[in-house]
This record gives sequence, structure tokens and C-alpha cells, in this order.
Amino acid sequence: VYAGAEHSRFGHALGAYHVATRVASSLELSDRVARHVKIAALLHDIGHGPFSHTWEQVFSGADHEDWGSRIVTEDEQLVSVLSEIEPDLPKTLSQFWDKTYSPAMARKLVSSQLDVDRLDYLLRDGHYSGVGYATYDLDWIIHALQTGSVHSAPDPTDLVIDYRRGMYAVEQYLFARSYMYAQVYHHKTVRAAEWMFLKLMHRFADLARKGQEPPHLPTAADMARGVEVGTSRYLGLDDWVVMSAIEAWARGGELGHQSTDPVLHDLASRFVDRRLFKTIDLGDDPRVIDEIREPVDAIARKHFGELAPSYYHLDAARQVGYEAEDDAEELHVVGHPRYGTVTLGRLWDDLPLGRPVATVRLVCAPELIPQFAPIVEKYMHSRR
Repeated sequence: VYAGAEHSRFGHALGAYHVATRVASSLELSDRVARHVKIAALLHDIGHGPFSHTWEQVFSGADHEDWGSRIVTEDEQLVSVLSEIEPDLPKTLSQFWDKTYSPAMARKLVSSQLDVDRLDYLLRDGHYSGVGYATYDLDWIIHALQTGSVHSAPDPTDLVIDYRRGMYAVEQYLFARSYMYAQVYHHKTVRAAEWMFLKLMHRFADLARKGQEPPHLPTAADMARGVEVGTSRYLGLDDWVVMSAIEAWARGGELGHQSTDPVLHDLASRFVDRRLFKTIDLGDDPRVIDEIREPVDAIARKHFGELAPSYYHLDAARQVGYEAEDDAEELHVVGHPRYGTVTLGRLWDDLPLGRPVATVRLVCAPELIPQFAPIVEKYMHSRR
């Protein structure tokens, strides 16, 4: 969709490290805590599998944070390098992933809803995709981030945002994040390709659980079966390995024999040849999914039979500007003229885009579009 968009883990990891360095200096963190924050930022994505979060929706045994914690404590080369910097550093870094590192403010700098990870990737993705609404004032956000000890915050060791210093810059960041989800991360073609990949890998996982999977991804097959996989095998999985396997399933040839499973072969061929699924917009109310699911499924089964679930999906993508993972990781704003001290999430709720908006779509194989269109039109007309 965005031909110039490039987002490698390498570039992003260096960017997160750079922002962490600036924030650590601004907050005047101790040498030890600053070192931990910077290295944790550099390694924060090391546990991601191929195709990032999408991979976790299929192979769900452990998420990227669980793998990150394992890799920094089990990979011999990494453990050796980290231990030269500081004894027990691998164990210390693992506390960032399991959320036990103290002080909490250091942990929040690496993983929260306003952390060095997001501060980097929003600007990076906005730049490379060429869109203008991902811009925000990073300098002023760094200026506004402080420790609770500077104010009468509930926890003096916590990370807080000084409202008077940087609330407008923070609002810019929140709007930018919401816009990027709506226009880039959840673009209709992006979601279509993402769901094709998910359907493809779910089919592979189903075959693996039956012992019928094609070759080329033995580690992923073991993960689908619930077999314990070591970090060295997991690190052998990357985007290129998976794409090579998908191309082999689609075309065979020098890459090996193509898949004999008709669904896996078909989806792989569509994916490789960019014959992507199409989308039909269903508005912004997720309740439409339950109302339209039955007739949509009936039509899909009429065309594809029992294989229908591999060829359509009712998708609700939420355009989230701010959403705390849990209460412990919530950020507080201090010095607010009306609220005093308040959570950033509460302030986000007050903004025009504060409530998450959903983009609901029917994602499906192109040949289903003519059959789905009348039903969707009838449904949308009845709601009007």
C-alpha cells in the first residue's frame, strides 16, 4: 500500500535505543538504571516471531515478551555479551518483560502506552509511509516526562507527565497514534493481506496438529502441536524463512514440492501472486458482526463448502489512541488545572477521538464479493 514504507527490527531497535538515551538523560537516571533502560529498549522486540503480532495469533503458546525473557537468559552468545557489561544483567533484563523490574518508571519507559518503542515507531512509520498525520513534538514529550518525586504524585518513583509542560504534545502523540491505526496499520488492503496470512498459517497449523503438514517449517509445526521449542530453533524463524516456505507451497520448483493440500496451496498462491482478498465496509458498529454472520457464512459455504472459514472473515479493527494494558502500567498526568493528578487514559477519554472507533469490514476472497454485496446492502439499508 505504502511503497516506501520500510520497518526493519534493526532500524527500529536503534531508534528505540536512541529515544531511551535521550529520556534517560532528561530524567537524570542513575547510571545503573539508565543502562538497564537503554539496553532493554535496544532488545525490547527481540522476542518477536515472523510477521510480528500476527504470528502470535496462530502460534499462541508464548507471546513475544515471554520469548524475549527467554532469549536474553538462554541464548549463549547474548548472555555472554550482556554478562560482560554487568554481572546478572540477563536476569535483570528479563524483569522488564515479566514486569517485576524496579523502579516501575524505568519499566514504563520501555513498555507502556507512552514508551520509547511507540515514540520511535510512530515517527518512523509516518516518515517512511509518507503520511503527514504521524507527526508530534518528541522534544516536548521528553521535556514533559518526569519522575513522581518532582510532584506530589501517588508514587514518587513512578513515571508521570507534567501537564503544563507537554500536554499538547502528548495529545498530538495520541491523535497521531489513532490516525496511524486508521489509515496505515488498519488500511483495508493491509488487513486483507494480514487475514490472508492468518488463514494460511491457521491452515498449516491445523495440518500440523494432524501430522499432515508440508515441509519447510518444522519448528512452526512443532509449535502448533504444542511441542517445546528451544530458543535456538525459535530464532531460526524469520520473515524470509516463512516467505520461502509459502512460496514453496504455492509453486514448488527449486524450492521443493508444492503443497498437496488444496486450501494451503490456493491461499499460498494467492498470497505470493498478490491476488489479495477484498473488503466490504460495514460501518463502525462491531455488533454488525453477530447480526450478519449467519447469512454470510451460508453464502460462503455454498461456494466453498466446509472450507469456507478459510475464505472470509468479519473483521473489527479498533483505532486505539491510548489503552492501558493493566492498572499497574497506567500513566499519570500531574498538574492538571481541573483534575490535579489523573490517569492519561482518563484524559484521552475526554478528547474527541478518546473512545476507540471500530472499522468493521467483511474480508473475503474476490469471487464472493458479488454474492455478498446484496446481503450487505440489504443489511446496511435496514440499519439506515
